[in-house]
Amino acid sequence: MLEEKDGAKSDFVAYLGIKNHERINQLLILPRVKEFFKAKNISHYKPIQEQACISDLDFKKSNFPEFFPYFYDFIVDDIYKKEGKVEAVVKYCITLDETNCSKTCDKTRIRYDEFLLYKEPVFYFIYIDIKDIFDCLRSNKCY
Repeated sequence: MLEEKDGAKSDFVAYLGIKNHERINQLLILPRVKEFFKAKNISHYKPIQEQACISDLDFKKSNFPEFFPYFYDFIVDDIYKKEGKVEAVVKYCITLDETNCSKTCDKTRIRYDEFLLYKEPVFYFIYIDIKDIFDCLRSNKCY
């Protein structure tokens, strides 16, 4: 069943609705996110707001001019430069769309992509395979 997310900023993000999403978050998603950022030596990170989830399609030339204020509001609004170094809490978005993630972490094998500002990461897409979600729903442990 498909459902419309009226509050979503992006027209290109697919959402998965699960009755008991906390189980998936606690047993699958958060452990992977924690492992990924540990491998990247990033200790300050947080997810962007659900309605702010984005897709690679939001960055197409035709969409970006109208999309930039949104990108600024949710991702780069709290970034600053201190003593020549970019300071920020890194934001991330979980994606079910593997095409958003062109890279694979050598240490964790987690697929991802990143946006850099002054050569410093400010945003990550982190891919979660839908098959892993269904496996987690069918078992008592996920990760």
